[in-house]
Amino acid sequence: MKKGFSRWCDQMWLYAVYFLGVVMACALVWNWDTWEMSRKLACMLAIAVPMHIFEENSFPAGFYYMNNLGFGSKEPMVYPQNRCTNMVTNLGAELVLILLTINVQWVEPSAVTLVLFFGLGETFNHTRSGILMYRRYRGKGKKTVYGPGLVTSWCVMIPLSTAALKWLTGHSVTVMQVVGGIGIFLGIAVCLILLPFAISLRVKSREFAFHDRGYFEKFEQ
Repeated sequence: MKKGFSRWCDQMWLYAVYFLGVVMACALVWNWDTWEMSRKLACMLAIAVPMHIFEENSFPAGFYYMNNLGFGSKEPMVYPQNRCTNMVTNLGAELVLILLTINVQWVEPSAVTLVLFFGLGETFNHTRSGILMYRRYRGKGKKTVYGPGLVTSWCVMIPLSTAALKWLTGHSVTVMQVVGGIGIFLGIAVCLILLPFAISLRVKSREFAFHDRGYFEKFEQ
């Protein structure tokens, strides 16, 4: 049973997330003429997240290694981000965004606020991590601040954040509605990232360790 779950946390969950991304893309195209902009933005973020996950975990992959180094891990292939927390974080976030897309009419300004801060948060984190990795590997031939996830952050999520900001400035939005969106963003960060990381830091499970460094493998040879 444990080995079966380990296999799920390896590649199988990634295929599930990519499938959900395709489903959401089809839903967006099918309903483009009838959906309000707020629902489109939530749906587009639900499409962008699998794209982002693909860059982080499939090609070129290695975000987890970079992220663990950023957390000061002495075993960056093992903790705090491992294959289990990786699955919980990313699949969990995708499911939250799908539910938000379906129910956007109840929390419209808060949902758009989440789109705004999600893109800003991801872009800040990846840019910061990229700079740290450039400093780490510039003596080994690294010439850019690129790290897995940076391209989709700047080229996909920042445009979505810009569209969300335009929507918010063009509508009557209360402070509490904005706070609600920030609350959803922080809820994702705490429940799907920080809490699983805290558990992983205590357990340090090698069962769910990553198999390679992805993009950064060439700088470790």
